[in-house]
Amino acid sequence: MNNPRTYIARAIYAKFHNDYYLDKYDTKLWYTVNADEQFAYRSSYVPFEEPDAVTMEWLEQAKNKNNVWLHIWHVLARQFLQFFMTQTDINGFLKRGSMFILSENQFAVLLKEGGFDSRRYDTVRFVDIGAGDGQISMVLLKALRISNPDVTIDAYATEASWTMRERLKKMDFKVLETLDEVSNVQFVSCLNVLDRCIDPIQLLEDIHKILAPNGRCIIALVLPYMHYVESNSSHMPIRPLMQHWPSKAKQYSFESEAAIFFRVLENVGFQIESWTKAPYLCEGDLRQSYYWLIDLVVVVSKRSS
Repeated sequence: MNNPRTYIARAIYAKFHNDYYLDKYDTKLWYTVNADEQFAYRSSYVPFEEPDAVTMEWLEQAKNKNNVWLHIWHVLARQFLQFFMTQTDINGFLKRGSMFILSENQFAVLLKEGGFDSRRYDTVRFVDIGAGDGQISMVLLKALRISNPDVTIDAYATEASWTMRERLKKMDFKVLETLDEVSNVQFVSCLNVLDRCIDPIQLLEDIHKILAPNGRCIIALVLPYMHYVESNSSHMPIRPLMQHWPSKAKQYSFESEAAIFFRVLENVGFQIESWTKAPYLCEGDLRQSYYWLIDLVVVVSKRSS
């Protein structure tokens, strides 16, 4: 960034063209799968053909956040804070980079198809693993109340980032140090955490341990699977979630890699109840209004012995 004026001008120019591309992009592709009759998990697939009204509202809000000076402040702050804070801590401190996957109505449909009905409960114990800034956690809380507005939700969260933990506490989440602090949990969420933690298989086993016999866990995983651990110097996990990574990364179709992941879940002791494909959206920056990856979102239960 030798010439700030040149950098800003180029960024604004790039944003204009990138956002033009976003406006023309066919967002139905975010949800499209090739789950033909030969696909073993076809019967549990829940289709969402296009962004719903809530998703479109989120996209419009992301586009309308065009405060150039705020984006410049974020760029400068990150250059300084990166020497003693992780990227996640920086995002929490700056209150930037909020995420979005599905709307509360879409989550509610996926959970219903996956056999979870909050009307069965007076109180639901809910644990969100790696809850981040809590924005998606709040969407899940709304989803749980769609079928039962009067349900009491005992909400817990885990989060590695200290800045995010403080935000979660202000949102009335009980922040856990370890999952051993809870048991018999009716609803667990683990959204885009498995590919960022140091031992994803151990985390899945821990979720299986705390999940109630009739409970449900919703898991999101970006595909193609790429692992990155922020908290250690090698950025590598102790053991990968799927054995084909990293030697055969990005060599599988979405559907093929989804099937591999489903078998990993089954080996841990889970049963696939429902699943879908969705965008993993993130608020943008000086160069683009928003970014996305593609998520596999799956609801699982404990497999009967």
